[in-house]
Amino acid sequence: MVAHHLIGAALLAAFSLPVAQAQARAATEPAGVWSLTSENDLFGGTDRNYSNGLRLERVRPANDITPGLNWVANRIPILDLDRTELRQGFALSHTIFTPEDISAVTPDPEDRPYAAWLYASGTVVGTTRLGPRQMVQDVLQVNLGVVGPSAGGQFVQENWHDLLQAVEPRGWDSQLKDELGLEITAQRLRQFEGPNLPMGLETDYALHGGITLGNVRTYASVGGMVRLGWDLSSDFGPPRIRPALAGAGVFKPGQPFGGYIFAGLEGRAIARDMFLDGNLWRDSARVEDRRDYGADLQAGIALHQGDVQIAFTYVHRTEEFVAQSGPQRFGAVSVSIAR
Repeated sequence: MVAHHLIGAALLAAFSLPVAQAQARAATEPAGVWSLTSENDLFGGTDRNYSNGLRLERVRPANDITPGLNWVANRIPILDLDRTELRQGFALSHTIFTPEDISAVTPDPEDRPYAAWLYASGTVVGTTRLGPRQMVQDVLQVNLGVVGPSAGGQFVQENWHDLLQAVEPRGWDSQLKDELGLEITAQRLRQFEGPNLPMGLETDYALHGGITLGNVRTYASVGGMVRLGWDLSSDFGPPRIRPALAGAGVFKPGQPFGGYIFAGLEGRAIARDMFLDGNLWRDSARVEDRRDYGADLQAGIALHQGDVQIAFTYVHRTEEFVAQSGPQRFGAVSVSIAR
């Protein structure tokens, strides 16, 4: 929620940049990417479940990687480094989860518990180009942080609601206890070129599969996305906060102007979700009826001018536990700048 003001300011500044600035740089000049992503259920008209997420990420220019990572990459047989761009990134993220009735001092024991997750991410992305718009993207991401009071969810939500004079969240005393959190995600995405349409419109579609292991979340995922627009080779989709159909924070514009509309679906088989199952090593609040399978349906639009991209994604997430009062809907806004 706080991030919406930051996003708005970034959008205003970003689109005041002259296009000539981007054109002046050579197309082959290496560029990294800064991305700011805000996700909030405000766009779905609620204040419950996955309530808020904020992520700031820096992805370094292609092949500008540390010597240690380069040494490892040269010894992975499936990577053809003559055809593969390697990028590495670092991010800080914060997410908040709440029950439906945040005005209750004692939350409903059948509802999800209060929780916050503050973590740092290290990401390695390998992109192999098979054709003009046919690529394979491999992602390895490690998330390390803390769940519980030390994550600061109570401070953020109480002060923001006080500033807005909104309903006071009164149940944070029952939140999940402090626990170090670890997630390791591996994903492969294959992008296929679709037919070209009148007015220079391009189409493509992508299929992906992955697995996440850790004490915060453990799940397997499969999904796909279709896009229609211009300069589709600039990215694999806008950045998101996982679990999501994420674009891995890579943005490399090939034209002064571009953009696309998109839609996608991801299904997940879930073995563990700390935000529903509770702490792993300590007694805590939890739900007793978590669902083992879930899905996200998303649609949105991304636009770029020069080296600045903005995107909006609307997400419909299926019920995550039996007592949940219907599916969740939330939105994600991102600003990416290639620098």
